[in-house]
This record gives sequence, structure tokens and C-alpha cells, in this order.
Amino acid sequence: MKLLVLMVFLLGSISADARTAELRPLIMGLPFHVKRVKAIQQYQDFLTGTLAQAGFKVTVQTSQGRLVSQMLVDGELDAIMYDDKSWTEGRNKTVSVSFPIIRTRARVFYLSDNKKFNEEKLRKFKGGVSTNNISLNKEAARRKLKYINTSSPLQSVVDLLGGKIDYFVAIQEVGLSVVESHPEAKGKVVMGKTVFLEAPLYMTFAKKFEPDMPKIEEAFRKALTGDLSKYPLIMDNLNRAP
Repeated sequence: MKLLVLMVFLLGSISADARTAELRPLIMGLPFHVKRVKAIQQYQDFLTGTLAQAGFKVTVQTSQGRLVSQMLVDGELDAIMYDDKSWTEGRNKTVSVSFPIIRTRARVFYLSDNKKFNEEKLRKFKGGVSTNNISLNKEAARRKLKYINTSSPLQSVVDLLGGKIDYFVAIQEVGLSVVESHPEAKGKVVMGKTVFLEAPLYMTFAKKFEPDMPKIEEAFRKALTGDLSKYPLIMDNLNRAP
């Protein structure tokens, strides 16, 4: 009996290793490390788990402040985890899922004790927007706001606490996660009431993955209509009707 149990265990281990070996490598780009930003970590986990079901083993590579969209076009990445469809240069070298994976809302974050700040009059103040949030940068430019680019939402918090900016704009869940993760920001940085911009986000791949899109989309449809309770910070924004 012990021999039989051992053989079953070994066969199961071999099968698991074989399944792992069958997964094709896929390098997914991120603008920055996300361990302290729980909302993005949950989104990353959702994407990597879903892509594993489609037959891919994901390796995450950070862009260190560079535009992940440009890295994808240049062939340095296989995919980017969020694409708001606001960039056009090199789009012919890529292919995207036909439906948004998640829908996001960007909001303004500022210091609670700054009594002079008014989110309805942003043009009077200096803001911060992460470099890789292209749609937010375009909206800030359209509104003719005074703002600087930051390398990440975490950097935006640091700049806000240091007095370099009066506010920053970030995706709601991301901003809240960043504030929660920064010990000096808790209780000091608050989120505004108005929506700065709404944006559906897609996942985009290098053109060479075009033949794989049917199975990738099928995996996402199955995941998005399944149990999302493992992703409490983002589940309300995930596209449940792909």
C-alpha cells in the first residue's frame, strides 16, 4: 500500500511538473514594483493566474520609469497589464483583447490639512501624475493643469508629503492602497469626491501572440465570470460581462 501511495504521489508530481514545463514564457511589463500597492498586486495576480490557464507562465519585468507601451512596441516585452488605448504610435505591432479587463476611476488625492486646496479648481494648484498613466496625462494637459510626472503613485505620495506638489491623480484603488501602505500618509492624505477620469483598461500583447488571442480571451471570459472573491480590492471594477 505504501508503495502504491508513493507511486501515485510521484506520478502526480511528474504530471504537475510536465504541465508547468508546457507553459510558454511570457514577459509582462509593469511600471514599478507593486508589493506595497495591494490593488495592483491583486490585479497582477488575476492576470497571471488567468494567463496560466491559457498556457502561459508570466514573468513580470518593471520598466524603471520607462513607458511600458514603448517597451512593448520595441520588442522588449510580450505584454503590458493595462492599456487605456490612449497611445497610438506602434499600435500596429500589437494586439489587444477585444473587451476591457477592468474599468477604473481616477481621483484626486491631497493633504487633509491643506485648507486652501480645492479639487474643483485644480488649475490653481500644482499636481502630480505618474508617467505611465498616459490617459491621465492627456486629461491633465487637456485641462491645462500645472503638473509634474512622477515615476509611480508611491513617488506621488512622497512628493505630496514633501510639499513638492499640492495633489496627485491616481486610479482610485491604487491611490488608496498607496496611502494605506505609507506610514506617514495614513490619516494625512485623503481622496477627493469627484471623478477625474473614467477609463476602461485592456491587456495588450506583442503582435506575435495574435494566433493565441482566441484562447487568451476565452480564459479571461471564464475568469471574469467566475469567483472573484480573491480580489476584494478590485472585484467591483473587473469587467464581469466581457
